Amino acid sequence: MNSVAVGWGLGLLWLYCMFVVFWAVQWWLGRHIQGLALLVFGRPGPASSLYFYLLAPGVVIHELSHWIAAKLLFVPTKDISLFRPQRQLNSRGQPGPVTLGYVEVFRTDPVRQSLIGLAPLPVGIGVLLLLAALLNFSTGTTALYPQSNSMWQALQVLPSEVWESLRQPVNLLWLYLVFTVSNGMLPSRPDRRPWLVGFVLPGTILLVLAVTGTLPPLPDDWQQALRQLMGNLTWIFAFAAAINLTLALLIFLLEQLISRLRKRRVIYK
Repeated sequence: MNSVAVGWGLGLLWLYCMFVVFWAVQWWLGRHIQGLALLVFGRPGPASSLYFYLLAPGVVIHELSHWIAAKLLFVPTKDISLFRPQRQLNSRGQPGPVTLGYVEVFRTDPVRQSLIGLAPLPVGIGVLLLLAALLNFSTGTTALYPQSNSMWQALQVLPSEVWESLRQPVNLLWLYLVFTVSNGMLPSRPDRRPWLVGFVLPGTILLVLAVTGTLPPLPDDWQQALRQLMGNLTWIFAFAAAINLTLALLIFLLEQLISRLRKRRVIYK
């Protein structure tokens, strides 16, 4: 296997690993913030309200991303909800998850529907890059190229930078925004429904053509741009995961403390 193929393979491996870590921390954090609020208030209503208002900036960015993408793609929209959390009912008529916000978009072709659903992700990545700059986190040119050594060096400095930021109270606002934006930038399940036709099938066809040699090779500058994009995405997911992991540790300790004081515990299903 040549060095180019190895480089692409390592880049994809780093990207997928950091995304899985980011997603897992985000999933755990969302559940346990609600669990901590439930321990404090003792009722699901106030706990859900606290969770909503805690994530409000991320919710606003998420829904506005859908709305702006729809307008740019000439897709009509109807109602938009930003500050009216609603609890859904499941098939049994029992209370289900809380909808933090929504934008009603008219049905259109799968490609435009997929792009509208994907919109919060690139917008969230852009906001996180801005916040990283405000926090003086070193994205660095070493993070742009998904090679094992350079990426590992770029990721090694994250813990010290997180600790340094926590020691400066002026940075707490930016750190809070990193948390809420990163927890609101992943597309929801309804946003992912048209992806099979809009993204997955065309991507699969391109992959088959590339593997069989039917697809012409990309120019060198395009390949370099893709490598830089992969490196930036890897670093962004690692950056958001590092901030959320720090907060997750704090939430875990608080949950254990309050659980012992109130002699109650939350059972997660």
